[in-house]
Amino acid sequence: MRPVDAVAAVTYRCNARCAMCGIWKSPPTKELPPEAYRKLPAGLRDLNLTGGEPFLRDDLPEIHAMATAACPQVRTVVSTNGILTERILAQVSRMARTEPDLGIAVSIDGPREVHDRIRGVTGAYDRAMDTVRALKARGIRNLRLAFTATRENLEFLGETYRLAQDLGVEFTCAVEHSSDHYFHKQMAVGTPATDALREQLQAVMRNELRSFAPKRWGRAYFMKGLWDFASGRGRALPCLAGRDFFFLDPGGDVYTCNAAPYRMGNLAEQEFDVLWNSPSAGDARTQADRCQAGCWMVCTARTAIRRAWPRALAWAVWRKAFGVTLPR
Repeated sequence: MRPVDAVAAVTYRCNARCAMCGIWKSPPTKELPPEAYRKLPAGLRDLNLTGGEPFLRDDLPEIHAMATAACPQVRTVVSTNGILTERILAQVSRMARTEPDLGIAVSIDGPREVHDRIRGVTGAYDRAMDTVRALKARGIRNLRLAFTATRENLEFLGETYRLAQDLGVEFTCAVEHSSDHYFHKQMAVGTPATDALREQLQAVMRNELRSFAPKRWGRAYFMKGLWDFASGRGRALPCLAGRDFFFLDPGGDVYTCNAAPYRMGNLAEQEFDVLWNSPSAGDARTQADRCQAGCWMVCTARTAIRRAWPRALAWAVWRKAFGVTLPR
């Protein structure tokens, strides 16, 4: 039982004021130095460096260098609001020398006025789009727009998906989640499972399934899981948090995931193998096994889909043949 997927929040500092996230309200916290990321387990295959706004760390390229040295097979994606264009370009240029296929996910939550309102920063949309175009011009190929569905922007999921297609970049999406220890906010009362979200997801899923790329079929299956979560049907597949996946906070605390507060240990105080096999980690896994939240995020869904690929493939083939209709 070794983790292959992780999210590492390298800072809780943030230059946005997002409506669906309370990280920006957090008091200053201790941040791991770059050399601590050398402790990450060698078997990691996917690593998301996030925040806060990760590019606020001057030493982000050093963090990335340590992580990729520790995990030679890792694929890294850095999540950003895209506001600090010049800083992002400078740091990505350094990081891409270490990992040429470095991924960058830039948050876009709808058209200009909607995005700026959700992100709480006037001009955030234009700056984020400048960042995407500049990264493309610099030869960064592994780019994606990342959409977070909230009650304020559900009807714009499809529009943002089409924007990603027009730009020639990938598209990822999520539904807002609650988390006291990461997002520092509980999801607003009410359900995002509206007809608008259902119709938007169906349209995107149908388009993804028209392709002959298994990766896009997997994306359609992931979106099915998003609807299951949003509509209260629970997870499409079992959760492997604390087994295949972990969340690392800026100060070194390791949790089973970024949604549930089950702490396994601290990377600044322990070597990873000691932490991962500790009684505290075992207790955290037991709690995670009993969790009924039903969360569905890329970080924990990805490994579950890979483990259950025959089921996901069968679903995709069936839906390619007979169409996608999500239950109300």
